[in-house]
Formats: sequence, structure tokens, C-alpha cells
Amino acid sequence: MIGIDISDRSIKVAEVTDERNPELRTLGWSSMPAYVMHKGIIKDVPAVRESLRRAMGAAAPHRVQGIDVTASISEIQSFVKVLEVPKMGEDETDEAVRWAVRKHIPFDLERVYMDWEEIRSKRTTREVLVGMAQRNVVDPLLGVIDDFDLSVVALELEAQAVMRCLLPMDAREAQGIRGVLVIDLGATSSNALLYDQGAMQFTTSIAVGGDDLTKQLASDLGVTVEQAIKLKENIGDKDKAGDPGVAKSLQAGALNLVKKIELATRDMLIQLAAGQEMKVILLTGGSANLEGITSVFSQVFVDVPVQMGNPWTNVHKNKLSLTTGDAMHFTTAIGLALRPRE
Repeated sequence: MIGIDISDRSIKVAEVTDERNPELRTLGWSSMPAYVMHKGIIKDVPAVRESLRRAMGAAAPHRVQGIDVTASISEIQSFVKVLEVPKMGEDETDEAVRWAVRKHIPFDLERVYMDWEEIRSKRTTREVLVGMAQRNVVDPLLGVIDDFDLSVVALELEAQAVMRCLLPMDAREAQGIRGVLVIDLGATSSNALLYDQGAMQFTTSIAVGGDDLTKQLASDLGVTVEQAIKLKENIGDKDKAGDPGVAKSLQAGALNLVKKIELATRDMLIQLAAGQEMKVILLTGGSANLEGITSVFSQVFVDVPVQMGNPWTNVHKNKLSLTTGDAMHFTTAIGLALRPRE
């Protein structure tokens, strides 16, 4: 399976073998021109298509071999929620889900694609995980991929792919995992995903990310954004770190970012079952590689263990020369490629 993760600033491609013990076969990456995609909505289909072509062409150590694709839908343009509906037939449940969803979304259901899956059956009710995305997000995405000799098996919310990458795919093992808050730190936005009782319970997207730290650093030091990017990259290298003002600026910027994330996640924690607490925070995404970011999270989320997510939870990296930090950039793409075939 091929996973294609298209975000505002880059396209990432991952291919995973279909064996019982999945192996990461190859990875590809390409930057994206500014403003061809904004807040998860593709504005320039030909430009995004060309970036995907470059990402596919850059795949290493092997060329992309398969044709089946799972692609991501931006969290900021999607909706996911666990709902409880009466137990009934599939067609009736579908209608019940639609009625239940109307209470939670601010737009017409005719303008969205919607799917749901049962996560728990009770005596008289079913708990279902509902995912939706607006058509103006999905249709251009399909338009990008249609130009390639690929078959789109599914479109998934980023949150679904991230969870599949970082948390055990074995249902019995996953059922025992409680109170996990996953923070996916991207360039232009950060996604918070609450996992409890073997399923994703709630997600939210916060419009802050690594780019905000870069802009703040550039402003504080009076340098260009390009220079600030280089300074960020060198912060963990004692031989290149240089100006102590870099660390101070990034520390302040990261603290502000984490405070915004904490504020946005308060409502999510209400979704936890009675008496249940948040057990751990897992960090992932490219910006999770920032030096000292776990310590900053620990300052804000007091008494909650904070650790880096493990992209190798469900896949072997085979012979790929890839550090865990580098793999963090590909968490969503790997999770997409791990989607089971139906």
C-alpha cells in the first residue's frame, strides 16, 4: 500500500509491503510552493500534481512499485467524533448517524463526504466513529492523484493514519490503552488526537505550528525567515548553535505554542470516561524534533508523562537508513500505507 500525505508545505510518500509483518519499502518527499494549498484546501491542482510527481520520483531506496493508494485529508478541514446511536440495521444506522451528526456540524450534509465505522456494540446502542470532509477538500485531492497510474483505495483523516502508525494495530492490545493524547506538530498547524478505550475519541486542529516559531525567531533576531530556518536546524548542534538568543527565542515561542495547544485540548479531555485521566502525551510530526520540546510540554501539562511517539510501532524499517527523528516527518504517510486491505 502507498500512503500519500499532502500538507500545506510538503508531500510525503511511503510504501509498505503487504506481508503479515509489514516493512517500510521506500519513502519520498517534495516541498510544496507557498499558497498552492491553504489550510488543507488545494488551490492549484496542477502545481500540487507536479509536487506529487517530484515526491514519487524522489522515492528511495526503491521506486514506488504498487498502485493502491490511501491519501490523507487535512484535520483542519475535517470532522471526527464518536457518537452513540440506537442498535439497528446498517441502512437505518446510516440514517441515524446522519441525524446525530447534524447536531455537531455547522454546514449542510450535502456538501460533505461522510463515513462511519462501529467501534463498540452495547446492549441497545452502537458507538460509531464518524469522519467527514467537505467536498471542496476531497474533489481537488482526487483531481491531483487521478493524473497518475494509481488507484485510490481510501481517503483518511490525518488523525486515523497517525493513530495507526503510533499505537498498536492489534485490537486486543489496543483495547487496554487508555488516556493517550497524541500531539502532531506540523509546520502550519498542530493536531491533537485523543485515544481511549481502543479507539480515537476526539480530534481538534490548532492553527499554530513550526512556522510560527520560525517567524518569531526571525523577528526576535532581525534575520530572514530562511536564516531563521537554518538557526532552528542547528539548535541541537553545539558546534553550530552560536547565538544564545536562538535558544531563548525558541524556548519562549515553544512555550506559547504549547499553551495554545493546552487551551484547545481542555474540551477534549472531557471526552474521557468517568474517573479516567490522561495517562501520557505522545509527540510526533516534523516540529516534534525541536530540541527540548518535551520539556516545554512538561512545563504546561504538569504531572503527565511526555514522550516521543514511535513511528516503528507497527512496521519494520527494513534496511532504510532512517533515524526515528527523520521518520517523525513521515508518521502520517506511514500510517496511511499501513491501512489494511479490505
